[in-house]
Amino acid sequence: MRAEEIWALLPAALRSQDEAAGGVLRALVEVMAEQAEALGADIDQLADDWFVETCAEWVVPYLGELVGAGRLHPLADGTGFSDRARVADTIRFRRRKGTTAALEELTRANTGWSTAAVEFFERLVVTQHVNHVRTAPATAAIRDAGALELVGGPFEPVCRTVDVRAMDAGQGRPNIPNIGMYVWPLPSYRLDRATAAPVADPPDGRWWIDPVGVDRQLTGPTVTEPDIDHRADEANVPGPLRRRPLRDELAALASAAPPAPQELRWFREDDPSFVVWIQPAPGDELRPVPLERLRICDLAGWERPTGSLVRVDPVRGRVTVAPGRPVHRLAVSWWYAFGADVGAGPYPRRGDLGAADGPVDWQLAVSVTEPPRPGEVVASIAEAVTAWHDWQATHPGTAGRIVLTDSHRYPEDLLVRVGQGSRLSLLAARWPQPPDRPRRQADLDPVGVRPCLLGGLSVTGTGAGERPGELLLDGLLVSGAVSVAAPAAGETGLGRVELRHCTVGPAATGLTVAAGNDRTRVTVHRCVTGALAAGDGPVTVVDTLVHGGIAAPDAEADLTGVTVLGATDVRVLTATDCLFDQPVSVARRQQGHVRFSYLRPGSVTPRRYRCQPDLAQQAHPADPDVATRVGPAFASTRYGDATYGRLAGATAAELHTGAESGAEMGAFRRALTPQRLNNLALALAEYLPLGRVAAALPVLPTGGTTP
Repeated sequence: MRAEEIWALLPAALRSQDEAAGGVLRALVEVMAEQAEALGADIDQLADDWFVETCAEWVVPYLGELVGAGRLHPLADGTGFSDRARVADTIRFRRRKGTTAALEELTRANTGWSTAAVEFFERLVVTQHVNHVRTAPATAAIRDAGALELVGGPFEPVCRTVDVRAMDAGQGRPNIPNIGMYVWPLPSYRLDRATAAPVADPPDGRWWIDPVGVDRQLTGPTVTEPDIDHRADEANVPGPLRRRPLRDELAALASAAPPAPQELRWFREDDPSFVVWIQPAPGDELRPVPLERLRICDLAGWERPTGSLVRVDPVRGRVTVAPGRPVHRLAVSWWYAFGADVGAGPYPRRGDLGAADGPVDWQLAVSVTEPPRPGEVVASIAEAVTAWHDWQATHPGTAGRIVLTDSHRYPEDLLVRVGQGSRLSLLAARWPQPPDRPRRQADLDPVGVRPCLLGGLSVTGTGAGERPGELLLDGLLVSGAVSVAAPAAGETGLGRVELRHCTVGPAATGLTVAAGNDRTRVTVHRCVTGALAAGDGPVTVVDTLVHGGIAAPDAEADLTGVTVLGATDVRVLTATDCLFDQPVSVARRQQGHVRFSYLRPGSVTPRRYRCQPDLAQQAHPADPDVATRVGPAFASTRYGDATYGRLAGATAAELHTGAESGAEMGAFRRALTPQRLNNLALALAEYLPLGRVAAALPVLPTGGTTP
């Protein structure tokens, strides 16, 4: 019961006496009501805990014990993964034990990844039997280009001769007892109506889909399968898009007998693989290009169509339109793959915004899709920064926030000033307009958008005092550098610069703090950046890929889950779960420590604990090549690739499982790939038919698999 309800049950005379006495009894009633509400909520939760669909997360393992679902390795927070689905479907799995469709669903429930199971005996070259006629041909049709594109992957239609080598070693897959569990471990992210990058200025009809202007492979969305008996195919997994099947489906739609909507695989009405949008003039509406005007092509030479056609290359991430067709803005709704929720992306960031989520005194939105409204929405970041400067001049020492609400390209170089005691946040988030009331500052939804600042951002801390200003960036893709400019004479400079979920100048200059900012504290959280150059203030970097090295010879650096592609030079170092590709130099070795990390031989560091290749050399003192074997090899170091910054499959297991949690060292430790694969191996042991062997085969974005 609420406090008002309990208070109303008391006699009026007693209530009057208590009011005259200072409300002591009323305070007691409020305490009782608060505890009664907590007790009622606990009773309601106890009722919910009887069912796996509604129980608290800590109850799931106990319900799993009731149905005999063994406890697997727990996946840490931040993965968005729960054992709830596995426990809920345990009985269903057992009823279909041994079937391939059940193994696919079991793999998805234990790893959270899209899966396609392949029984390799179905792909063996064998003599036909009249009672079991095989549909797969014994020889490959070399004139069938579509089938040949799938060779080596999970959906290849050709048969092979038997291979008796062990499948766990990456070989010997075509064999009678073998079942391959192909998994797609890289998440797929969707950008809605993201502005494409023109090749020339002014635009000449050639566009990159990626806003930075690089080639990027498009991937398909993860499509929910209709039931447990459905076998996954190429259209159900977030694999790289191929030109041929998309072209064939568009041709079928244009034929005299088009397929029914439920038969479409790539251009479904509810979840198409991609959509191209064109705005002919500034005042026009952004409209999708009809499917009958789309053409799938290889645009290696940027060939342009005629008339009103639009050509798309999903492999290179390119679009061309006819020379005479007016295009003010070209946008694409598309999917791309990346290693984890690191860097700028449309993934949910609720609860992980840090100080950018706190209350502010001033807020302004930036949008190209919403009409400007004074004091609420402007069309460019520069306008919003100017408005912030005007506000700050009359309201010193306050907090402001600029919200970028769409995935647009902003070709601007920003110069930002933050005064004493002030804080400015640049945040990528949706700011919806409720239909029944005006907007509120807290209506932000940090998901689904990835704005791109094409220029650089320079911030200057102004004024002198004990509370220098702060700048926070969250969710932004910045193609240039973020720099903290030197303060004017007599000023203290900036107090803090914080980057969260940002991509800043990859493979170039990321963040630079100029001399004179002695009190600047640098915080980088779950970002992809170029080189970091800091001053005297402390540097904190967490779950970040740094491409270009860290130069902070006078700073104390605290690094956790960081991959550094470049040299590291700091005064004091504290590092955990880090991967340093180049030598590390630390001035004060009596302070700090390095734990569960890889250090290039020749590095000068403080005391180490369970680091590589030290552990491997201690275990194999007679092997002179052990340090070379344990060295890191990256799947890609090119920005734009799905495996950018990830360890290659051939890298030593000491690095793949060397983090404190048993995960991969470096920026992608939160993906927990080893734990998921281990859970899958434990779960498959119960559901495999007698004599069968299964192994997880991670699929790379190129369509192949890891060795």
